[in-house]
Amino acid sequence: MSHLKGESLKIIIIIMMGWSGFAFADATSKHLSKSYDPSLILLFGGLFSGSALVFWIFFNKGFRGFLSPNWKWLLARGACIAVTATGVVNAVSYIPLADLYGITFSAPFMTVILAIIFLREEVGIHRWISVIIGFIGVLILLGPQFNGFNIGIAFAAAATISIAIGTIVIRKVGKNEYLPLFILYPYFGILTVNIPLAIPNLEPIALQDLGWFIGNSLFVLGAQAAVTFAVANANSTASVAPFVYVQVIWGVLIGYLFFNELPTTTTLLGLMLVVMAGLYMITRERQLRRIKISR
Repeated sequence: MSHLKGESLKIIIIIMMGWSGFAFADATSKHLSKSYDPSLILLFGGLFSGSALVFWIFFNKGFRGFLSPNWKWLLARGACIAVTATGVVNAVSYIPLADLYGITFSAPFMTVILAIIFLREEVGIHRWISVIIGFIGVLILLGPQFNGFNIGIAFAAAATISIAIGTIVIRKVGKNEYLPLFILYPYFGILTVNIPLAIPNLEPIALQDLGWFIGNSLFVLGAQAAVTFAVANANSTASVAPFVYVQVIWGVLIGYLFFNELPTTTTLLGLMLVVMAGLYMITRERQLRRIKISR
């Protein structure tokens, strides 16, 4: 008899809020990128949110709050997040939000391949089917002739690779890390990458744009906290993984309402295949888990 425990409504709400927060952050980044260099957007976010986290950790735990036995893995995750953030913020300057999500949502399939190589995990036929369908969806989204290729797609691809690597790193860290510290390290990576890039492009922030910068930073900070907490405390990864596709809904809606980005039939078809492949893999994993528990 199966004893599978369903996911709590609390965790589901938190994970949906987290991925929605990332979608809103991407939208504000796209808006700001019309007037500011992406490195400035990331620099402001790193300084604003990083400083807030430093004060929070210090007043709650003192200097000991900054110490962790997992510091090497946290640095590795920070590097991955730095590449992800830099790739996403630059990508939205060149490509529609729906296209960005279509490309980055191939990360789960890339993670499977990396898990085989670095974690020696066994991958059966159903997982390979998901991998193949997902990448076909990405190819359709980009177009059969790749006529629309630009630097934005390259940035999105870099972000996708770093997301996959970051997922492998998180599996090494575990779920018992102090949440504010877990979130702080990525900001170190973001600042390290973007300070040199931002210096040549430094310019004062217009007063009317300050709220957009602060809002962008808060969206990213809140999204990181929500997604990290939900994934760490969920009954299983498979029970919360599907909710990443909330970003697709927001990406298409925001792109259409605020940026006049009407998704093409090709984009929608590619997105549909990517989502279907992901849901197929998640459903299969849940079936395997039920079989294991019933035994």
